[in-house]
Amino acid sequence: MNKNSLDISSSINWLKSGKVLIHPTESIWGLGCDAFNEKAFNKIFEIKKREQHKSFILLCRSLDFLNKYIKKIDKKDENLLKQTWPGPVTFLINYNKNIPNHLKTNNGKIAVRVSNHLPLKQLLEGFNGFMVSTSANLSGQKILDNPDDILNFFKSNDLAYFNEILGSNKRPSKIVDLHSKTVIRE
Repeated sequence: MNKNSLDISSSINWLKSGKVLIHPTESIWGLGCDAFNEKAFNKIFEIKKREQHKSFILLCRSLDFLNKYIKKIDKKDENLLKQTWPGPVTFLINYNKNIPNHLKTNNGKIAVRVSNHLPLKQLLEGFNGFMVSTSANLSGQKILDNPDDILNFFKSNDLAYFNEILGSNKRPSKIVDLHSKTVIRE
């Protein structure tokens, strides 16, 4: 194991310390951080060279965890989330006043997923917070598909990877607006 390769316990501590974690998802390697840590959040914008007005997907461990950060949803939408999650579908959901200012968007929604990928589920259980998850690439460019290549490309002391396996999905998560049911990304 090289110095930038972390087990689950070290990965949880890495996130809690405000650093950026390369992590496996259902389909691709992602860059993640503690979403409530504004400095870490901004670090991802910086290393990806991403425009500040673009938001990120947030991962959390469960709908129960998410409920304290979103506006009340009707029973039909709640049932849809319970039937879909955990799974590789990200939903745009109206947030409430508990969301930190740096996570607020122009449309009043956050993009959230509860993953079914076991290593990611275990990481989120232990971390017990919102984690930013975005593709491991410069904004708009080819996604890098190997943790060592990602480390070499971004060259940061605040970057390490959760040494686990990728999921078997071939495409990034589907994105759906929970309220309108509009598919944003197939």
